[in-house]
Order: sequence, then structure tokens, then C-alpha cells
Amino acid sequence: MLGDRDVRKMIEKTFDKIYNNLEIVSHKNDPDIIHVLEACRCTRLSYYERKDPNSAQGNVNKVSILLKDSIRRSFNNIAGEYKVENLTIQGTADSIIDNQYVVRFELVTKLPETPHPRDLLYLNACLFIFDKIDGVLIYMTPEGQTLEFLVTKNNRMFEEVVRRARILSTLLKENKVPIIEPSDLCLNCKYYERCYYRERKISTLSLESLFGRGKKE
Repeated sequence: MLGDRDVRKMIEKTFDKIYNNLEIVSHKNDPDIIHVLEACRCTRLSYYERKDPNSAQGNVNKVSILLKDSIRRSFNNIAGEYKVENLTIQGTADSIIDNQYVVRFELVTKLPETPHPRDLLYLNACLFIFDKIDGVLIYMTPEGQTLEFLVTKNNRMFEEVVRRARILSTLLKENKVPIIEPSDLCLNCKYYERCYYRERKISTLSLESLFGRGKKE
């Protein structure tokens, strides 16, 4: 506390204000325009973010998103789009090196052994959007450790992004909530309770009694 002012609450309000000003999708009211991020992540999450957004977000996630945004602002942030019939898929590259390599970075707490499928789909889609053959996916920790993966243009992966984008577009038009896509990412999702019932109970059961090992002979 600082006098009569709660410093922690002041800081949280500041984070909230900056976070709420972030705009990932520029055409939220047009279901025929889908951002690559929306197509690669959980479809239900993308749907709620458009139809019924919940501003409640854990402080850890907010800080992570703000850090990613601040770092990305130091790059070129090149926006582009790819049209498939009436559908427009938008994407943003953090940078394009030597007019050849599309660069996408991800801030993580620990360097992964293999790239996350969502990140691969995103970068691969950008290769089609910007008409490039190769891309570089860079993972970075807050301590400055980095790990790079080279990604080569893949038609099947892009077809999957287009398929998911079409599904989201259709559901947005029909006002139908997408099915649940179970993932470890659900645990930190701000919409968790809309998908899963959460209740905590204190149980007196023990493993021994549960398996019948606690009975007296």
C-alpha cells in the first residue's frame, strides 16, 4: 500500500487498459475475414473472442501477451492476406529477412524440444500469404535464450488452416458455438468455465480405501 492507494490495483488497472487496447483482429464484425491466429488456435476461443468476449484474463497471461506485443512492435510487423473464394485469411509476419525468409517469434518460459503445431500452422500460412518458400520460427525466453526452427512451405498444413478458417466463418454466421477442443492450453484459458464444469470438493477417501486395501482382515 502507498498511503490510501493500492499500488497493486493501480498496476493491474494499467495492465488492463493496455491489454484491452491490443487489437489482433481488425475486422471482428466480418465473418468472411479470418485471422491466421483465429484459425490456428482453439475455434471456440476464437468464436467467443468475436461473439461474447470476456475481458477477464489472468495477470500472468496478460503480461506474457504484452511482452510479446512490445517485442513484435520492434520488428516490421508486415500484414498481408490470402483470398480463397469469398474467404479472406489475414496474417502478420514479424519480419521478412532478405525478402526470402518469413520470421515469426514466440515468447515462452522454456525452450521446446519441437515446435508447437499451432505455431507451425501459423508460420506456414504466412508463407502462402507472403508467397515465400521458407520461414524461421524463433522461440525466446525472458532470459534471452533462443531456439530456431526452419519451416518449409507445406500445402497440407495450409489446407488445414483454410479448413479451420471456413468452419469458424460458418459458425460465426450461424451463431453456433464450436465444439470443445480439449488441450493443455484449456487450463489457462479465460473461457475454461464455459467449456468445463469446475467444482472443488474435499474428499475423505484415501487410495487405500478406494482400492479396498484399508480393510481389516
